Formats: sequence, structure tokens, C-alpha cells
Amino acid sequence: MTTDLIRERRFNPIIAGVLSFFFPGLGQLYKGQLFRAILWFCFVGAGYWFFVFPGIVLHFFCVLGATFGSAGQDRLRLSR
Repeated sequence: MTTDLIRERRFNPIIAGVLSFFFPGLGQLYKGQLFRAILWFCFVGAGYWFFVFPGIVLHFFCVLGATFGSAGQDRLRLSR
């Protein structure tokens, strides 16, 4: 017999936003979104590398996504 244990993952949106402000993608990583964290880090870094203004705009949206976005899968399902 298998039992599913559901544990909700909670995060503080302010901490996620502050982390992304200082290091793009770190707020997404804090929320458990590894793929999004890597994408934001690469795109914001490329934006700053090529032109400063696109980097600032992407960084702004990165912080907004970390602060107001969902955590993706909020539940972790463990089988026993």
C-alpha cells in the first residue's frame, strides 16, 4: 500500500524579491524554480553584457517575477 504525503512549500515573497534584486535568478532558486533561475540569470546577464538598458528592464521583471510569481508546484508528493 502506498501513501502520499503532501507537504506545502512556503516562501517569503519579500525575501525572494530582495534575493533577485541583488543576484538575478536567486529569488527563483529560493522558491525552488531551478530552470527559471538559470534562465533569468542568463538573460539578465546577457542584457547587461550587450546593452545596459535591456539588462535593467530584464532585471526589473526578474525581481517582479520572484516577488509576485507563484512557486510553481507548491506541493511535494512523497510515496511510501
